Amino acid sequence: MEMTWEYKIVYSSMELADEEEYEQRLHDSVRMLNNLGSEGWELISFLPHRTAAKQTKYHAVLKRRNS
Repeated sequence: MEMTWEYKIVYSSMELADEEEYEQRLHDSVRMLNNLGSEGWELISFLPHRTAAKQTKYHAVLKRRNS
């Protein structure tokens, strides 16, 4: 049987005003990744992207077996 994969890209921003807000967003991102992991998603890459406005955006690339 041939194995096929389903892919998902999830966006997260860490551009924040202060350290406390950064920590909250970081914990929220971990919670989101844990939830996706419980649905069978596996993190395969984490891509930072610098915008023209010099902000950094992050994209998590995940995969799971296609059912």
